[in-house]
Amino acid sequence: MLQDIIHDLRKQDWTQELIRQGTVYVVGGAVRDEYLHKPIKDIDLVVEGTPIEKIKTLLKHYGRVDIVGQSFAVIKFRPIDHVGEDFDIAVPRVDRKIGTGHKGFEVETKGITINDDLKRRDFTINSIAINVRTGETLDPYHGVADIQSKILRATDKNAFIEDALRILRAIQFSSRFNFEIESTTLSLMRKNINLIKDISGERILEEFDKILTKKGSTRIALELIKETDLDKALFGRKFVEDDFKYFDGLDPVSFYYVLCNLGDRTPSKFYRERLKGGRLKDGGNMVKALQTIEKHFSNLENKSGIDLKWTIFLMLKTSPMLSNAIVMPRDAWEVIQDMKDGKIPMKLGDIPVNGHDIMDKFNVKDEEVGNVIAKMYQDALMNKFNWKDKVKTLKYLENI
Repeated sequence: MLQDIIHDLRKQDWTQELIRQGTVYVVGGAVRDEYLHKPIKDIDLVVEGTPIEKIKTLLKHYGRVDIVGQSFAVIKFRPIDHVGEDFDIAVPRVDRKIGTGHKGFEVETKGITINDDLKRRDFTINSIAINVRTGETLDPYHGVADIQSKILRATDKNAFIEDALRILRAIQFSSRFNFEIESTTLSLMRKNINLIKDISGERILEEFDKILTKKGSTRIALELIKETDLDKALFGRKFVEDDFKYFDGLDPVSFYYVLCNLGDRTPSKFYRERLKGGRLKDGGNMVKALQTIEKHFSNLENKSGIDLKWTIFLMLKTSPMLSNAIVMPRDAWEVIQDMKDGKIPMKLGDIPVNGHDIMDKFNVKDEEVGNVIAKMYQDALMNKFNWKDKVKTLKYLENI
C-alpha cells in the first residue's frame, strides 16, 4: 500500500518540486505500519537539504500551508483538491534538552541529516525512512529487523531522558502490536520512570486511550505498568496483583476502574485530577461512569431480583456507557445482557408509554406520573406484563 502512495506522490507537482530542491523521505508511522501490514492513515515527510522557510514558500503555490509551532519546524500541508489527511512536512532535526516537560527542549535543524533525525526518534520501528524518488529504504538502526522479530527497542539510550512520555508510548506500542520490549530498553524505562512526574495528565491519558481505542491488550499494558514501576510513579505504591490474565479485553470504564483500584486510588478522582480527563472530549462522561460504579459496586453483589435490576437500570440511566463495563459482578453483567437482548427494558423510552400517555389515560400529574413510570419499569424488569405493547401496557397499568 505504501508503495502505491509513494508512486502517487511522485506524480504530484508539489512533490516533484520538493525533490528538485532536496531529498524527500516518507518517515515514521506510515513506514512502520507498512511493515506491520496495517492500514496507513497519515503520511509524514522529511525534506533533507532545503530550509523550512523555502519549503513553506514553495508549497503555498500548491495548497494550504500551516505551521505547527515554529520551533518544531513542521508544516501541515493540504494540496488543492486533496482528499484525506493533511501531510506533515518537516526538515531533519534534533532536540536539545534544556528543561523539564515536553516543552523543555530546543530544536536544531542546521546541518542535521536524515540519519540524525531518525536517531532522535523514540524506537527503532519508527526510525525507518523511504526515499520518495528512488523507493530505497533507509534503516540505519535496524528497525525492519525489530519489526520482523516483534521487538521494541529504544533508538538511543537517551530516548526517555529526552521525553519520558516515551515510556508510556512503549507500553502502548507493546500492548497494540504484542511486541516484547528489549531488555536494555526496559531497564532504561525503569531507570527514568520518576521523570513521569513532569508529564502532564492529558498526555498520559492520550497514551492510555490509544491502548483502548486501537485495540491494545489491557493485560499486557497492566503487566508492563507494574514491570516498569510506572505503578509506583503514578500511584506512589506497587500493584499487589501478580496475575493479570483476567484483565484482558477491558473496556475503557473497566480499564480505568481496575487500574486505579490496583493503585489503591479513587478512580474518578484520579481520572479527573491526575489525568485531567474532565477537560477532554467526553471526559465528563467517564468521570460520571466511574463515580456511578464507585457508588453502587460494593452492594451490587448483595442485591438480587428487582433490587438488582432496578439498581442497574438507574445506573445506566445515569451513565449509559456502563452497559459495556465488563468489570460488573457476574449477576449484574447477566442482567445487562438480558437488557441488550431486549428481554427486559434497558432505558427510558423502551416501553412505548410515556408521561403524556399516563396523564391522558389516568388523569394524574407531577410526582404521581413519576411514581407510575417507576412502577411500570420495575414491573417490566420482572416481565410481569407485555411491556413492548402499548395497549397491553396501559391495560396493565389500569389493573394496578
